Amino acid sequence: MAGGRLIAGIVGVVVAAAAAPAFAQNVAAVSKPVLFQADQVEYDQDLGLTVARGHVELDQADQILLADTVTYNQRTDVVTASGHVSLLQPNGDIVFADYMELRDELREGFIKDVRILLTDGSRLAANTGRRVAGNRTDLRRGVYSPCELCAKDPSRPPVWQIKAERVVHDKQQQLIEYHDATMELDGWPVFYTPYFSHPDPSVKRASGFLPPVVGAGGTLGFHITTPYFWAIAPDKDLTFRPMVTQNAGIVLDQEYRQAWGFGKLDVDGSVEVGGAQVQTGPPGVPTATNTATSIRGHVFGNGIFDLNPNWRTGFNVQRVSDQAYLLKYHFPQPPNFLTSRVYAEDFGPRSYGNISAYSFQSLNSLVGDGIQPVVAPIATYDWISDADRIGGRLEVSGNALNLVRHSGSDIRRVSAKTEWRLPFDGPLGDRYRLSLSMRGDGYDSTNVQFAPNDTALHSGATGRAFPQAALLWRYPWVRRDGSANEIIEPMAGFVAAPNGGNPAIIPNEDSQGFEFDETSLFRPDRLPGYDRVDSGQRVDYGLHAGLYNTDYGSSSVLIGQSYRFEKQSPFPVGSGLENQLSDVVGGLLLSPTTQLDLYYRMRLDHATLAMRRQEMGFSTGPSNFRVSGSFISFKSIPGLTSPLAIGDQISVAIETALTRYWSFGVHDTRNISQGGNTIYSGADLTYRDDCFAVITSVQQSGVQLGDVRPGISVLVTFVFKNLGETGLKVLSTQQ
Repeated sequence: MAGGRLIAGIVGVVVAAAAAPAFAQNVAAVSKPVLFQADQVEYDQDLGLTVARGHVELDQADQILLADTVTYNQRTDVVTASGHVSLLQPNGDIVFADYMELRDELREGFIKDVRILLTDGSRLAANTGRRVAGNRTDLRRGVYSPCELCAKDPSRPPVWQIKAERVVHDKQQQLIEYHDATMELDGWPVFYTPYFSHPDPSVKRASGFLPPVVGAGGTLGFHITTPYFWAIAPDKDLTFRPMVTQNAGIVLDQEYRQAWGFGKLDVDGSVEVGGAQVQTGPPGVPTATNTATSIRGHVFGNGIFDLNPNWRTGFNVQRVSDQAYLLKYHFPQPPNFLTSRVYAEDFGPRSYGNISAYSFQSLNSLVGDGIQPVVAPIATYDWISDADRIGGRLEVSGNALNLVRHSGSDIRRVSAKTEWRLPFDGPLGDRYRLSLSMRGDGYDSTNVQFAPNDTALHSGATGRAFPQAALLWRYPWVRRDGSANEIIEPMAGFVAAPNGGNPAIIPNEDSQGFEFDETSLFRPDRLPGYDRVDSGQRVDYGLHAGLYNTDYGSSSVLIGQSYRFEKQSPFPVGSGLENQLSDVVGGLLLSPTTQLDLYYRMRLDHATLAMRRQEMGFSTGPSNFRVSGSFISFKSIPGLTSPLAIGDQISVAIETALTRYWSFGVHDTRNISQGGNTIYSGADLTYRDDCFAVITSVQQSGVQLGDVRPGISVLVTFVFKNLGETGLKVLSTQQ
């Protein structure tokens, strides 16, 4: 049959050309040739008709017309097609119909009972349609939907669709327009508009209004955000998101993005217009955190740019007018501190260099901006050699810092370090790692307090040379039993360095916040940063054990302790290393199956084995029902009275797939040491299919900051494929 059809097609072309010279001349006259094939071709010279029947395929101008019957009228230059008609267009769209009348190289014409399959799988259907200039399709009584039809009942309405008296698909403008349109959900009308438009599937970015977000209640009262997206050029765009509120004025929020071949830029910022002045901190705290602000806003931005194959530069900006602004207007939940940075970095074959400048802003109402440091600049460089003859490697690093404050200590620092590391094996199968290092630091400091209660401020220059040697020993005992590997590994380390090395004239800027745990047990230098050195001599010892099974997962445990020979400690009270004999630290990881993960970390008092800190968590269940939780506890530590060092916090989350399309999640984080006060909690109920999603989110916040109060909010978000998403805050209450 295929061979017969091909012969018939060839014969058809020959017959049409020989028996119909006028038709052949017409085909030759058009700018683009016509190729066709069919099972049967007839020509009526008196009427000027060429009729092709049976599996007709006509190809012209990158368009392919398929039909049961195709008739060409030479006198009117009209092609009519009937019976299972489909027209494949150059952009990939396919037009299906029962009947078509086309002319002007298939660019103009009339279509009956039209159905259009767009390139992304979306569908358009209408009673009648008209093609104009090959770029525009004008449909009457049309329907659009990107949703798949029900396989069991194709006559059932899709999840959502748009019905309109008139639908216009303009491929030149890449736009689909609707006149007198009604949106239906599962066949039920929910929204009417006299005019509506959206880009067709060939468009990735197009200018226009985005779906609005509406809310009511709380500090803002009724509020609505109507975003507008401006596709300025293929490499740049602007999103303008004005928010109009009932009680807090207007917020002008916008985001600008641009990309180049050598980098990209993204800047997001807002300003409050007409809002009331607000006290941003509680009474009694420094004035810098308690100032009534008339102009409120924020700016977040980042950019990265390649200078050459080795060098690149960039920036990150995070600034806000006051500490409550981001929470009040529901911008992304911020961290405790905002960090702004400008940097340049160099990537070498075995080296890395970086020069940066930093500024910080606190979002903690108890911390003022006046004591936040400005770092301009800080420069680091690291280089590591190839392995030498015996397997050792040499690493050279350097650091330079200039740090200033409006109120507080200033510091200028230069540091250089050389370290040689050698791993080797012992005669009994034991493993060793030797490291030898020498570090030199130079400091010039001003306005330094030697002690917390010291009212005098000191200034001066100092330096130090800090050599250190470390040897780590491990003796792994391994047993293989079928698919399981068991390991018991005693470990010990000896570290030697001079005593002292931390004069009071050097302020502690980048070595704060240290807490001893199992991850830092065997590090030669356990302190972060440069301002404090881990001086003296010590012995570290511990035991590591593990079970690794290819069928049942794995588990491992590490427990250990450290003993320092020097009596004076460079570590703060509460860190676990303030005494000669350190606290006992340990960690346990259990993953017996792919559906269960457990971890536990703890620190026990060195003398009484009382619990000082513990952290545990788990995640269990299959992918369609996952439960996770965590618990962290800080107990009272002798000599440390800060309330921030005591507390218990628990978090629980459950995520479950109820059905193929429905899912539910709930999460809760609270401080159980203060009567179970909620920090954040919420629940989400989600429906999601191939073309539509609705997310109902209930959130409770226990945060109180400035004019932001604890409360409950309910947000419903609708997501429509190809149209975008819109949100509705149906409830917002505050205490």
